[in-house]
Amino acid sequence: MKLKSFRLQINNPKTITFYTKILGMKLKNTFEHIKGTLSILNFKNQDYCLELFQEKEENSIKYDQKPDDNYGKYSLFIGDIQRVHTKIKEYNIPIGRPYQFGDIGYLSHTKDIEDHQIEFIQKTFKQNTPPSIPKENYPLLENPVLGLLTIRTKDPIKSIQFYEDICGMKLHVRMYVKRSNGFTLYFLGSPELTPPSLDLDALENREWMYQQNHLFIEIQYYWGSEYDDNFMLNHNNQGCQLVKFEGDLLILKNKLQKRNIPFLEKENQQESRNEIHFSSVDNLKLLASANNN
Repeated sequence: MKLKSFRLQINNPKTITFYTKILGMKLKNTFEHIKGTLSILNFKNQDYCLELFQEKEENSIKYDQKPDDNYGKYSLFIGDIQRVHTKIKEYNIPIGRPYQFGDIGYLSHTKDIEDHQIEFIQKTFKQNTPPSIPKENYPLLENPVLGLLTIRTKDPIKSIQFYEDICGMKLHVRMYVKRSNGFTLYFLGSPELTPPSLDLDALENREWMYQQNHLFIEIQYYWGSEYDDNFMLNHNNQGCQLVKFEGDLLILKNKLQKRNIPFLEKENQQESRNEIHFSSVDNLKLLASANNN
């Protein structure tokens, strides 16, 4: 299987304008479903997509991301975080000041107009920032990469095994973070990628990852959360509705049956394809479809 996209629920059509006019995404396609409208966006020269789904019935409940939601945020890889920070502020959008977070990355955080968390990660650490020329034909003066989808787990071993064995991904990078009570980050991507070091904890693998034109899944595990009954890993449907993969549905079906993982097969008439719907070990909704050949 190959990771292709993830879907956020929106309530305001102006959110699409935020992604196209401010972040510089292109509206690739639109599908009218029985329950609402699905808009598919991506950055230029990148296959990975962000999907925005607006239900026909108006939802007055504002999205409120919580620390125990199984979906956390998504991240964009960029070349010059200071320049992007300046441009976002020019659009009168609140954004955190860029900072080098230990040996994790050079980061800044903002939100779209419906409060979905967006993290900017510079492709290099602050001390390694290279000179770059602004590209005037992009709203942010550069073309970002849709780089990370962050999900949370209470059992990283089971989660990693699931994404490797069922979804065909591979663990490439691991980071230990001692902030607060501590957490570990695990980054999975295509098995075809080759990081500079076989050591999951190697510092050079981190900047390497941020420089890939690739969408990774970041699994966040809070230390000791498996013993915290109040940490429930809620699925907030207003956040990430589902994650999409493409591949051989027969092989996937056999894997799911072998491991007794429930799934649903159905035909998507609007998009003319067969689909398999199932859930991760942390109850994140997943969808797989056949390769578009």
